Amino acid sequence: MEAAKPFVPVILAGGAGTRLWPLSRRGRPKPFLELPDGGTLFGRALVHSRSLVGAAPPLVVIHRDYYFQARDIAAREGSGEFLRYLLEPVGRNTAPAIGAAARWIGESLGPETVLLVLPADHLIEEGAAFGEAVGRAVELA
Repeated sequence: MEAAKPFVPVILAGGAGTRLWPLSRRGRPKPFLELPDGGTLFGRALVHSRSLVGAAPPLVVIHRDYYFQARDIAAREGSGEFLRYLLEPVGRNTAPAIGAAARWIGESLGPETVLLVLPADHLIEEGAAFGEAVGRAVELA
């Protein structure tokens, strides 16, 4: 049996910050807002991606304006040195961000590499169940 290639979590963190106005704003979008426990949705996405069995270091697709916020949160979460960033000069929504990530990963790691797309503004509360679901999905992919 062939050893499974690692899959790559792709964390999308390039939103404009307008959906939770007035809490989130263009300068501080939803993934970077502080939650009641002191964390952020972006930080939780990093933690989830690190806990997935067989996952390669994540690729963060992010608008260039949010890079430093993301880098600081990643450093606090202990993920900073493992991350790769793909900076968007202009936000063009989800599909182009996924397309850019797929192209970069395909050229860097090979066209058969499996991607796991994780929006950085979603709340995942059941980490173990999420990990099991991802494991099954990667197996099927």
